[in-house]
Amino acid sequence: MVMLMESSTVSLAVALAVGLLVGVDREKQKNAGASSDAAGIRTFSLVALIGAACGLLGSNVMVAVLGLGIVALTVLSYWGNQSHYPGLTTEFALLATFGVGFLAAGNAPLAAALGVLLTLVVSSKSRLHRFATSQLSEQELHDATLLAGAALIILPLLPNAPVDPFGVVNLHLVWGLTLLMLSINALGYVARRAFGAEVGLAVAGFCGGFISSILSIVAMGRQAKRQPHLLSGAVAGAAFSSIATAIELIIIVAITDKELLPYLGPGIAVTGLIAAFYGAAFQLRSKADQSPADAELGRAFEPKYALLFACAFAVMLLLAALLQRGIGSSAALLSIALGGLIDTHAATASAARLASSGNLSIRAAALAAILAISVNIVAKMAMAVMSGGRRYALQLCPSHLAMLAALWLCWFFAAPVHGPI
Repeated sequence: MVMLMESSTVSLAVALAVGLLVGVDREKQKNAGASSDAAGIRTFSLVALIGAACGLLGSNVMVAVLGLGIVALTVLSYWGNQSHYPGLTTEFALLATFGVGFLAAGNAPLAAALGVLLTLVVSSKSRLHRFATSQLSEQELHDATLLAGAALIILPLLPNAPVDPFGVVNLHLVWGLTLLMLSINALGYVARRAFGAEVGLAVAGFCGGFISSILSIVAMGRQAKRQPHLLSGAVAGAAFSSIATAIELIIIVAITDKELLPYLGPGIAVTGLIAAFYGAAFQLRSKADQSPADAELGRAFEPKYALLFACAFAVMLLLAALLQRGIGSSAALLSIALGGLIDTHAATASAARLASSGNLSIRAAALAAILAISVNIVAKMAMAVMSGGRRYALQLCPSHLAMLAALWLCWFFAAPVHGPI
C-alpha cells in the first residue's frame, strides 16, 4: 500500500512538473505579446494532472470522456483565437501535455524525458523557424531525407543473413556499413558547415576527408594551382583529410571484426598522427590572408559514392571468397589490395568480413587490408601530382611516404606474430 502511494505521488509530481514547465513557456509567450492564447501555466498544469489521474484510475471510460473533453475545449480555444493567432502550437502542446500526464502514471521517467523534450520544441520557435527557412538548404533537406530513408526503409527490409553460396555477403551488414559511412560523411559536412569560413583550409580538408580523402586532396590541389599563395594551407587541408580516413578505418574494423584491431589499429593510428602533425606544421606556415571561403562546401554525402561503397564491398567479398576457394589466399589478398584503388574503406571492410566469416585467417585479412591501404596511399600521391602539380605534390607526398613506412613498420613490429597467413 505504501509503495503504491509512493508510486502515485511520483507520477503526479512528474505530471505537475511537466505541466508547469510547458505552461511557463506558454505564459511567457502570452506576456510577451507573441500570442493571445487562453492556455497558460495553470491550464497546462491542470491538464497534466488530469492526464495522470486518468492513468492512475485505469478507467477507459474516464480516459475517453476527459480526453474528448480536453480535445473539445482545445478546438474551442483555437476557434476563438484563430483571428489573432492562427497557429496550432499551443493547442497541440495542450493535447501532448495530457498524453504525457497520462504516461506518467505508468512510466514516470519516460514521461519526464518527453516533458522536457516537449518544452524544448515549443520554446524553440524562432530557432527552428530560422533553421528551416534560412539555414537549411533544399539540397541539405534532400540529403537528410535520403539518409533517413536509407536507414529506416531500406535497412529493415534487407535480410540479416548471408545470401551467397560462400556465406560472406550479408546485405544487412553491407548496407549497415554503408549507412555508417554516410553518417560520418554527414557529420563531417555538418562540422564544416557549422564552423564556417573562419576555420581555414585545414579544417575544411579534415571535414571533407570524411566524404573522400582522395577528393579532398584533388580539391586542395586545384586550390593550390589556382591560388599559389594558398599552397601551405592547401597542403595542410590535404594532410588533414587523411586523419578522417584513419578514423573511419578504425571504426569499420572495430565494428566488423575486433580481432583485427591488434594487427591494424596501431598502423592506422600512426598514419593519422603523422597526417595530423604534418598538417599542423603546414598550417603554421600558411599565409594569414588565405580565404577558405573559396573552397566549395559540396553536399553532405554523394549517393553515388554510397552505392559505389556498397557494391565494391559486396563484389570484393564475393571475388575474394571465390579466389580463396579456387586458387588460394594469395589471390584473395591481391583482389582486396587492388580494391584499395576503388575504395580503401570497402576493401578494409571486405577483409574484416572475410576474417569474421572464416574465409580468411586473421593475419591474412590484416595483410590484405594493409595492402589495400598502401595502394590507396599511393593513389593519393598520384592524384596529388595530377591535380596540384609538382610543387603541391612535393610538399604533400613526404607525409604519405611517411605514412606508408609507418604502416608497414607497425605491421612488422607491433602486430601479433602468431597465426598463419
